[in-house]
Amino acid sequence: MPQTRRGGGRRKPSALKHMESEDLTTLSVEVAKFWHSAYDELVRMEEQLLGQLEEMLPKLSRAARREAELTNLPMINEHLQMFKYRRAHWQERVESLNGHASRRT
Repeated sequence: MPQTRRGGGRRKPSALKHMESEDLTTLSVEVAKFWHSAYDELVRMEEQLLGQLEEMLPKLSRAARREAELTNLPMINEHLQMFKYRRAHWQERVESLNGHASRRT
């Protein structure tokens, strides 16, 4: 009888989009810095979770390790990549706005 994984295939449609309160076209350096900082925190959190999980995997039973490798690891990696992408967007936005600010003065 094939095993069914629970939770691994479910994803909200908005999971790969930016947060609702983000204004991707903001002209405020402060707002861009705020979002860069928020995503930087999320990247560090996901990296820490990934590290902890990787330390725990060898201690798990074979079945538990397999399930974690099929569900937990991909989910954390997906979140990590998304947060890195969003952080990079905001870093570029900060740099762009700082460039505009220096040209105006």
